[in-house]
Amino acid sequence: FESVAVDFAIKAVKTGALFDAEHVHQVVQELADVHFGAVVVDPVMVAKGGAKLLTNAAIALVKTELLPLATVITPNLEEAQVLLDRSIETEADIMQAASALQALGAKHVLIKGGHAASATVVRDYALFADGSSAWYTAPRIDTVRTHGTGDTLSAYITANLAKGLDIKDILPAAKQFTYEAIKQSINVGHGHGPLNHWVEG
Repeated sequence: FESVAVDFAIKAVKTGALFDAEHVHQVVQELADVHFGAVVVDPVMVAKGGAKLLTNAAIALVKTELLPLATVITPNLEEAQVLLDRSIETEADIMQAASALQALGAKHVLIKGGHAASATVVRDYALFADGSSAWYTAPRIDTVRTHGTGDTLSAYITANLAKGLDIKDILPAAKQFTYEAIKQSINVGHGHGPLNHWVEG
C-alpha cells in the first residue's frame, strides 16, 4: 500500500477476495493510512464452484470495519444474504437489504441479481447515498462463460469513479458493458469461462 501510494496518485480502489479476518483488518488499517479515493467493496464470499472464500470472522469484520469505508458495495444476492443473515427472495426483500447494508456504513449499494431465479432477465438494484434508487435490467444469457462477472462490474465502476464520474452515470454503462462482455463471449478453457473484456463499452 505504501509503495503504491508513494508512486501513484490513486483515485479509486476495489477489494476482492480477502479470505480471512487478518487480511480484512490489514486492508482496513492500510486504507486509514493512505488516501486512495473511492473504495469499492466487492465482498467475494463464494466461488462459482461453491467453495467458501471468506471465513465467518472475516465476514464479521467486513460488516463492522470495511463497510463503513465503502463508497460502493456490490454484493450479489448470495453475498447480501450472508452479510445480513436473512433470506432475500422478492424485489421488496432486495430493497430492504440495500437499506440494511447502507445502514452498516456503505454510501451506495448495488445488489446484483445474477443469482435470482428469473430465466429471462437479470435485475440489479442500486440505492444511492441521497436516498434515491434505480433498477438496471438486462436479458439473461444462457452461457457458462460468466467467470468474473461481479469482478468485471465492480472494476468498471472503480475505473470510472477514478475518472471522476458520478455513480449514477456509471451504473447504466457498467451494466451494459458487463452484458456485452458476456454476450460477445470468447471460447477459452472449459467450465465457467471468462468474460470478453475486449468489447467496446
